[in-house]
This record gives sequence, structure tokens and C-alpha cells, in this order.
Amino acid sequence: MSATEVIGAKDRENGGVPLLPTGISSLLAAANSINDLLPFLVVMIAGFLVGAWGQASRSAIAVIAGMILIMIAIGGFLADNGAGPIPDVLK
Repeated sequence: MSATEVIGAKDRENGGVPLLPTGISSLLAAANSINDLLPFLVVMIAGFLVGAWGQASRSAIAVIAGMILIMIAIGGFLADNGAGPIPDVLK
């Protein structure tokens, strides 16, 4: 079974809801082009690399810095492309 068959498959017991969300397609739909994603991906990859280096060298500050870089990338992407509908509680 290929990945497209799994993503396109429907759960018959759950009223036809897809089994797996199409994450990359929704991510690309949120950005206008791949060039819009590039700065966020660079910061996120840098965060993973800094965090992995910090874990390998047992440096808690580097691990925390990597985590912060990842959060900055996610927050920046959501702020730039819209975070979706605002819950009623926050209105």
C-alpha cells in the first residue's frame, strides 16, 4: 500500500473521516510558495541541530537554545501565515 493510498483512505466506521491528515499539503497551502517556508525551515533545522549538539555535549543551555529556535520558527510561521480560527474564549 502506498502513502497516497493511506492518506486517501477513509475510516468507514468514523463517517468517512480521513485516517491521516495531509500535513505537508496543508503546510504548503498555508504558505504562498516554497520560498515563504524557507526562512522558517532554516531556523527550525538550526534549532534541531543546536539542540542535538547540546544533547551530545551535555550542554543544557544549548538544548534550551535549540528548543527556543524551534519555537521561534513555529511561532513566526503561524504569525506570518495565520494561526487559524480564533477560539471563542479569546474573542
